[in-house]
Amino acid sequence: MKSSRKLRAFADPQCLAVNSAVHTSVASLEKRRGELEEKYRHRRLFDRVNKANASIQVLDPEFGSGLDFLLTWQLWQQAGCSAALTYVAISELPYSLEQLRLCHQQWPQFKDLAVALQAQYPLPIKGFHQLDFGLVKLILVQASRAEALAQIQAEFDVCLGSAEASQATYQAPWQRSLNGLGRGNKVAVIGAGISGTATAYSLSQRGFEVTLIEQGANIACGASGNRQAMLYAKLPDNATLAGQFHQQGLQHSMALLKRSLNPCHWQACGLLQLAKSAQEQKQMQAVMLRNYPKSWLQYVSQQEAETIAKQPLAAGGLYFPHSGWVSPADWCAALFQLSGAHLWCNSQVLKLTQADAWQLSIAGEHQGQHRFDAVVLANANAAKALVPQQRLTLQSIRGQVSYVTSDQAPQVVVCGEGYVTPAQKGMLAVGASYNLHADDLVLSEQDHVDNLMRMSDVMPQSTATSLAAIQGGRVGFRSVTPDYLPMVGQIADETQFIQRFAKLRQDANYKFADSVPYLEGLYINAGHGSKGLISAPLSAEILACQMANQALPVAQCVAWGLDPNRFLIRDLMRRKR
Repeated sequence: MKSSRKLRAFADPQCLAVNSAVHTSVASLEKRRGELEEKYRHRRLFDRVNKANASIQVLDPEFGSGLDFLLTWQLWQQAGCSAALTYVAISELPYSLEQLRLCHQQWPQFKDLAVALQAQYPLPIKGFHQLDFGLVKLILVQASRAEALAQIQAEFDVCLGSAEASQATYQAPWQRSLNGLGRGNKVAVIGAGISGTATAYSLSQRGFEVTLIEQGANIACGASGNRQAMLYAKLPDNATLAGQFHQQGLQHSMALLKRSLNPCHWQACGLLQLAKSAQEQKQMQAVMLRNYPKSWLQYVSQQEAETIAKQPLAAGGLYFPHSGWVSPADWCAALFQLSGAHLWCNSQVLKLTQADAWQLSIAGEHQGQHRFDAVVLANANAAKALVPQQRLTLQSIRGQVSYVTSDQAPQVVVCGEGYVTPAQKGMLAVGASYNLHADDLVLSEQDHVDNLMRMSDVMPQSTATSLAAIQGGRVGFRSVTPDYLPMVGQIADETQFIQRFAKLRQDANYKFADSVPYLEGLYINAGHGSKGLISAPLSAEILACQMANQALPVAQCVAWGLDPNRFLIRDLMRRKR
């Protein structure tokens, strides 16, 4: 089944009404088990996908209390299934977590599975939520059925209930599903920062054989090597694709941190975004009108903010109780360890050549010619040099973080023009500079001074005002795109793309029968800017699902908004190419 194609974000309000618990009888549950066994043809369906080394995809239009999901998961276990199970469910009126627990208490046969579901169960925020149970993935879409079906992109083996068939609407070639790869294919991921390690983790979960190739001596040598960084989503005051992506990215990263990283390397301590002007205050109040759950987002006064931070602050503003900080370098290392990928450090990819597969010319410790079925460019701005004919619209921005000693550490991350983190090993991370015109790695004294001013801007009573408080710092180079959203997906042959879709210059609504001339097996996950900690892991999941032919963990409109070929389309429509 395929959905209709509507390129728009989920409408407000963002907080959904909560359902009331429904008590299912033992008899009705047993009847439902029989119905599901018939739907799946019991073990025969699982055996078929096992032999094909494929995955099972199920659509459930009425998630309710999740009993059908628990039944499906149990049947999958009983079949001894080694194939992946992706269960996409729609929840129009989500249960609260407490209601879910009360309902599940009636079914002790599901106890372990129910507890696992409850541990990852999301707040009633409109949109896509991916719950990860290893080979079993639950993509819970909290929205009206019409909105949800318009944004789900997948082919399903089984549809439970009565999901409306989609209308046969035109779909632009660049909005169609990609042709993925087979499990076990060899994939080279170039770059071992947060983008590369998250991609290696997501691909390995789906059965790919992954090799991480890093030109530096270690993982996280670039911008991902900072000791401490914030997890921050700047939300818009209306429904946008970027806002939807960053909102889900923050939720995804915080959930992944719980599963992947030792708590000594991160804290969900909370984050304050201060309103330093009347305009910022107005914008934040408009954000609050979008009606997020109060347990996820609040507007606090200056006094309330100071109580939360346990420090004098310059203003009140938005408070994200479930956000915080992380050590990016430690997170990259943890994701790599969990991936089981191969790691080639001190290895620089000099050239990519496409034949029946991809040949990588490498200098350094693994010098020579190496063959891979697919390549993922996750090396930020350096990706441009490997595909010069594609003219990737990536730009480098220098950023410097300062490490400051102070006994006035906030208890939460505090953001204004810059940010200040809670203390780690006696030092705060303060930053970051934003320089489009510098390209050196030498620490700048002026950037240190500017960072101290950023700290004073949000914490006006800070006594750390001189360079004597600086105990070092770090320079990194962010990679950004013209619209500040990353490039995630398969790269097209630029010359053929422009020739094939030239009619966009005269008619932006022209209906093409042609397909996109993709470069088979070449993908990218780059351009995350300053929000890589919340955008790169979710982007890695999107990319891995595309490559594995699995249901996307985000709305179609979000996936389209990240497509790396979108700038070609825009240039053609604007007659720039």
